[in-house]
Amino acid sequence: MSAAQFWRLNFLGWAGFALFGFGVRWLVHEDAARALVFTLLQEPVAFAFSGVLWLVYRRPAIGEPFRLKTATWMVALTFAAAALQTALAQGIVAVTGWANPGWTPREEWLFRAIFIWFAYLVWSLAYFWMRALLAARVQGEAAAAARQEAQWMELQLLRAQLDPHFLFNSLNGIAAEITPRPAVAQEMVHELSDYLRYSLETRHRVLAPLALELDAVTAYLKIEQARFGERMQASVEAEVEARRRLVPSFLLQPLVENAVKHGLREDLCDLQIYAGCESDTLTIAIHNPGRLPASLEVTEGVGLETLRRRLEYHYPGRSSFELSQMDGIVTAELRLTGEPCSA
Repeated sequence: MSAAQFWRLNFLGWAGFALFGFGVRWLVHEDAARALVFTLLQEPVAFAFSGVLWLVYRRPAIGEPFRLKTATWMVALTFAAAALQTALAQGIVAVTGWANPGWTPREEWLFRAIFIWFAYLVWSLAYFWMRALLAARVQGEAAAAARQEAQWMELQLLRAQLDPHFLFNSLNGIAAEITPRPAVAQEMVHELSDYLRYSLETRHRVLAPLALELDAVTAYLKIEQARFGERMQASVEAEVEARRRLVPSFLLQPLVENAVKHGLREDLCDLQIYAGCESDTLTIAIHNPGRLPASLEVTEGVGLETLRRRLEYHYPGRSSFELSQMDGIVTAELRLTGEPCSA
């Protein structure tokens, strides 16, 4: 909290308390003029004393964090401030002769001291409560920024791991096709260009339309089809509404690469991708031939581990990712509910 914010809030707080104090003093003295004079004399003093308390509470050795030592200082300082202000008020009473006839001097002094001390204690507790709220908000914003930065760095690391490997294999495949099949090599260059263009365009984007993700995956699959010929077949089908949905960028690439890797272990890798929407849930399924090992830990490498963490970040409690097998077909299915969190 800045100094300007504090003094603004402090003024508003004591102005509100002055109205309350005026009402109490009017009831006690049964005289509006006296109540007004006491209020005009005492609340400015309280405003000034609270500023001194603020300067003391700001010291790290006393007020950060709030602990028994802080509470001890708070009780002692508010008592001292209340005692000084009570002495000032009693001096006003002695000069003006405005003592309450229904109370003894001791009773009047005690009531006024308790009333003022209570005001300072409430002010102090409110101050520490507001400071704790502000600190929690700052920490929350810092934690959110750190989580976002971690997600960003993790995404960049994943791309750094996958892209060079894919690029190396693609260039080798293009080089192998230049002499025997120059038209195929030329087509591979075009598809590789499309894939790299998408990678560059989305390198600073956390979210992207599923349509762009599917276009990049399609370019990748065409390169793989050119490399492996008849051994590799692929199809991509997506509903119009599904294509419009925003998803975390670079979401599908690890899944598709994983499917190609394991599907090519069979005689024919027939890979199928489907995306559809039902209400606010987006379903993405990737099918490839193969068999799941007894332990899925063997299947899930860095890419899939990162995928699960990204899903939990962007869809907290609103996503699922499952690997299943039926009749020699392995299916990786994503179910994403609602819009992804971007920060």
